[in-house]
Amino acid sequence: MPDATLPAYTVRSLLNYLDAQGLPRAQLLSQLNCNDAQLNDPEACFAVQHYETMLHNAADTLDSANIGFRFGRAFELSIWGLLGFIVAAAPDLRQALALQKRYQCLLGNSGLAYHETQEEVTIMRWLSECCHSAHSTEQVITAWLAFAFQYTQSDATPLSVHFTHEALVDPAEYQAFFRCPVYFNAEFNGIKVHTELLALPLRTSNSEVLNVLCAHAEQRLLVKRKNASLDIVRQYIIEVLPDHVPDLPEIAGFLELSPRQVQRQFQRAGTSLTQFVESIRLSLAVSYLTQTDHKLLYIAQILGYSEQSAFQRAFKRHFGVTPGDYRIQPLALPVSVAR
Repeated sequence: MPDATLPAYTVRSLLNYLDAQGLPRAQLLSQLNCNDAQLNDPEACFAVQHYETMLHNAADTLDSANIGFRFGRAFELSIWGLLGFIVAAAPDLRQALALQKRYQCLLGNSGLAYHETQEEVTIMRWLSECCHSAHSTEQVITAWLAFAFQYTQSDATPLSVHFTHEALVDPAEYQAFFRCPVYFNAEFNGIKVHTELLALPLRTSNSEVLNVLCAHAEQRLLVKRKNASLDIVRQYIIEVLPDHVPDLPEIAGFLELSPRQVQRQFQRAGTSLTQFVESIRLSLAVSYLTQTDHKLLYIAQILGYSEQSAFQRAFKRHFGVTPGDYRIQPLALPVSVAR
């Protein structure tokens, strides 16, 4: 798989925030090995490692152990680029979630957002890549709620917020902002809400603006398909894996290209469809095992394995341990699997 990346506008949002906190802009740009013009390029992207370096350095320099939470709390739509303005124009939170799922590949390939409804409760989950830190996980989840607080016409609060890592500071700081119980060393990263809250209207809802923005986003997706972008191929594979493992003709049909054109794109990336699918499965398997409470059977099914035993064999072949043992005692990821 390609290296985990974030779009320039997300990185720019962090840099602008840290600049406002008093860190020298030139120093921040040097950490990214770029200039302001490159940060303003809508098509540019940056390795997640650079983003993480900025967060960790800022945590040390500003003596702010939970810098990701504080950055997420200072939410601005620009961190999500076009997708941010799309969800702000949606009629309600439920539609915003659907649009986020539709266009999440526009946010790079550094994680996966998904949600599940269990009767009256909906769980919104964030599944990060293994290269993510607690800082960036806190930023993502805090930004979700900061958006909801700012853009809904309600004082409603979530049922609870969950992080798989240990508390970086006094949990009271988190509870004061989230206005609900916050659990650390939890079994998943995400938020629990009453399902009825997803019907809350957004104060910036505008159907005409939404139609224009979605048309633009569809054009962005079309360009990604025509270029056989591995980001959009990855998103498609993840979506269909619970039903089946896609073959080359299916991927080509989705991209509206010939199988030969798609094969050449994989060759340029130094991989094949088979290797690409297996890399996605293994990377997601590690994230599911270490960041969720999903049962092994569910993980096997969502990754497209015919049965749990097939998942266990594939996992042990690459890691030398079973998924169950890995969940108990995670190992360092081999680079070839991590990306």
